[in-house]
Amino acid sequence: MNNNWTGSSGNKPQNVKIQNFLEALRNSQTNLSNRDANEFAGTRNPFSEIQSKKEVERKRVEQFQQTRNQEWNKVFSSKEKQTENRIEEIRQQLQNLAKQVKRLDTNIIKAVQNPIVKADAYDESYFEHIRKTIHLFSLKVNSANSWLEMYNSRSKKQGHYWGMASSHGTSFTLNNERAVATSVG
Repeated sequence: MNNNWTGSSGNKPQNVKIQNFLEALRNSQTNLSNRDANEFAGTRNPFSEIQSKKEVERKRVEQFQQTRNQEWNKVFSSKEKQTENRIEEIRQQLQNLAKQVKRLDTNIIKAVQNPIVKADAYDESYFEHIRKTIHLFSLKVNSANSWLEMYNSRSKKQGHYWGMASSHGTSFTLNNERAVATSVG
C-alpha cells in the first residue's frame, strides 16, 4: 500500500475521495474562519470596547483639566489685575496727599507770616486752632513716618535674607546660629 496523504497511490477512486475530503476540510475551515470573522464583526470585541471607553474617559478628563486650568488662570489673573489696580489707586491717593501736605505747608507759612494789624481774641483762637490741628496732624505724620522707616529697614533686611538664602540655600536658612539670631530680634 503506497498510500500517502496526498493520495498519490495507484488506487484512483480512493485518491479522489481523499482529495475531496481534504478540499472539503480546507473549505470548511475557511468558511469557519470567515463565519467567525463575520460573527466578531457583528458583535463587538469586549477588549476593544473597554479600550475605547478608557480612551473616551481619558480624553474627557484631559479636557476637564484644560478647562479647569483656563478658568483658574482667568480667576487668578483677574484677582491679580484687581490687586494691581487697587495698588495703583492707593499710589495715586498717596501722591495727592503728598501734594496736599506741601500745599498745607505753604498755607501755614503764609498764615503765620501775615502781619497782625490789631491783636484780638479772634486771632488768638485762629492761631490756637491751627496749632492744635497741626499738632494732631504731626502726631499722625510722626507715626506714619516711624512705620515707614521700620517697613523700609525690614524690607532691606528681607532683601538681604532672601539674597543669602538663594545663594547659600538651606545651609543658610536652616543654620542654627541664624535661627538664634533672628529669634532674639
